[in-house]
Amino acid sequence: MDKISFSYNWNNKLNCNFFTTIRSLNPGKYHAGVQHEVVLKGDRIGIAEIVSVKAIYGRNINEYIAGLDTGYSIEETLKILSRMYKCDVSEKQFSFALYKFIERY
Repeated sequence: MDKISFSYNWNNKLNCNFFTTIRSLNPGKYHAGVQHEVVLKGDRIGIAEIVSVKAIYGRNINEYIAGLDTGYSIEETLKILSRMYKCDVSEKQFSFALYKFIERY
């Protein structure tokens, strides 16, 4: 089973039954029905299944997506993504994935 790792619990989203994540577009890894082991700062915290995924360019990340996923403004969210991916994220495609925890450790 693939893992999905987080260095920070943005917006405390990993405390919820459902959570979102913005990741580099990878339809082979991020598509509905796939399960991932969720890892936070090296600690395994559970298994979650992808409910749905939307492909989105960084330039199209709106306040709704930014606020829900990171708890920050659009500008701050784009800065975070720029640090993570070290590129111009406005032209980068991302997977905006909605997960549901199916098991917690």
